[in-house]
Amino acid sequence: MAGRDGKGKGPAGGDRARPVRARRKPTYGAAVRLAAILHGLHERPFGWSFDSIQDTFGIAGRTLSRYADVFARKLLDSAGRPIVEVERRGERRFLRLVQRATPTEAGAWAAVSFFFTWSMIRHLEGTVLDQGMDVLWDRMLKALPVAQRTRLNDIDRKFFALTPTPKDYRGHDATIGTLVQALVDQQRLEIDYASLGGPGRVHEIEPYTLLGYRGGLYVLARSRRREGILWFAVERIRSVQPLVGSDGRPRLFRYPKSFRPEVYTAGLFGVVEGPEVEVELLVHNDETVAYLAQRTLHPSQRVARRPDGRTTVTLRVRGTVELANWVMSSAPWIEVLRPASLREEIASRSRAAARLHRD
Repeated sequence: MAGRDGKGKGPAGGDRARPVRARRKPTYGAAVRLAAILHGLHERPFGWSFDSIQDTFGIAGRTLSRYADVFARKLLDSAGRPIVEVERRGERRFLRLVQRATPTEAGAWAAVSFFFTWSMIRHLEGTVLDQGMDVLWDRMLKALPVAQRTRLNDIDRKFFALTPTPKDYRGHDATIGTLVQALVDQQRLEIDYASLGGPGRVHEIEPYTLLGYRGGLYVLARSRRREGILWFAVERIRSVQPLVGSDGRPRLFRYPKSFRPEVYTAGLFGVVEGPEVEVELLVHNDETVAYLAQRTLHPSQRVARRPDGRTTVTLRVRGTVELANWVMSSAPWIEVLRPASLREEIASRSRAAARLHRD
């Protein structure tokens, strides 16, 4: 009969003996992968995520956990301590070398990583977000030895990011600051939101996520005007006001534990939502095939080679407005095979473009 802790008991009341499984010995292939992982860790002073390692070597999570155990038991320093450790960051796990870099080296790596990430969002220049990064960058530099700071003198030319068609948010600093404060404090807001073709509307919202997408900022929020989660483009918020109660206190809300931004972005090709539909595209030249092979247009994309040698790309998206724009930008190398409605839209727009450019 099982004990209260769920373990079986033997005749004398002790834990029932269980057969001891022999540890699986790494094969030659496993040994090669272990060496490759170790080499990769030397190139990643802040660690290598389990997800990325699994994708790189095509191995399962249980296999990688076994490898981590091998590192912990077999790869020791002169004092008998493991030199590879598993580190948790939220729900993610990373392998990293213990004390791989000296504090000076680690600080320089962190500075470079910070600056390059910062350069990818420089369209936020002049806003409260950019100012906060400016303060952190200044503090980071001051914490480095003089020799390291000297090496970073030309960092703005050594690391540069070009964001495609970014929006300009220099005139929206107050709006962004209020949104950030409300997100941190979980405070309800009233916003006056401009529509694309009408007079606009006033919404009382609970802001859940500030989302960056293709050089733009959006707020995912619940509005009292409509059911469900809405997208609000920051540059179209004409005014924003924190809400307070009759007692003068901020009107707060409880952040829903079940809310996940990815649920409301999965399946979208862009930020304009619409009915879910499966799209099949035919690629007509090898250069575009190579371009698509190096990029993920959409998480659902499937690329297949047809018997005639041409390539098809299949996507399942929620809304085709921005997908249609991308197809037009890739003309004449992308042909829409289905759905028929999208194919006809592209044909109609192509005919109109041809008329505009006719001699």
